[in-house]
Amino acid sequence: MTIRKIKKRNKKRKRRALPVRHSVSNRSRSNSLAYEINRHLPFLDELRNLVLKISPPSFPRLEKSIRKIGRLKLVAATGVFLNLNNSRIDLLLIGDDIDYKKLNNFIKDLEAEMGLELRYVIMGTDEFVYRYNMFDRFTRDILDSPHKKVINKIKGLVA
Repeated sequence: MTIRKIKKRNKKRKRRALPVRHSVSNRSRSNSLAYEINRHLPFLDELRNLVLKISPPSFPRLEKSIRKIGRLKLVAATGVFLNLNNSRIDLLLIGDDIDYKKLNNFIKDLEAEMGLELRYVIMGTDEFVYRYNMFDRFTRDILDSPHKKVINKIKGLVA
């Protein structure tokens, strides 16, 4: 056994013990640091909850950027925005004349900022009002669970 092999083994052991590892990326023209979290860390959920509690999403900033998408009547944030693990979706968007290119860019930016993939639903106003009045299970589950209304312009919406 040579010294070189021992050093490699020690490096591997140290890497496993650290919760966060960084490396230099050579894929782009500029040298940038990339961080990767150890998914097998026993306290990964607690670490994620701590980070989310420290930096909660800014709802006024979210509202400002969401208004550029189209004529939205209702935007309800739940799931990762309120640190709920058992929610069906994270963002409910109800509106008309939605610019899907701007919406796609908004969702990509939000996912990059949050660091995870968002589950969202887009509905037209007429479809949502119909489903709400018919006591649709999906819409009722979302509005009965804890949520934060970022935009609410629908009259007669009790939940």
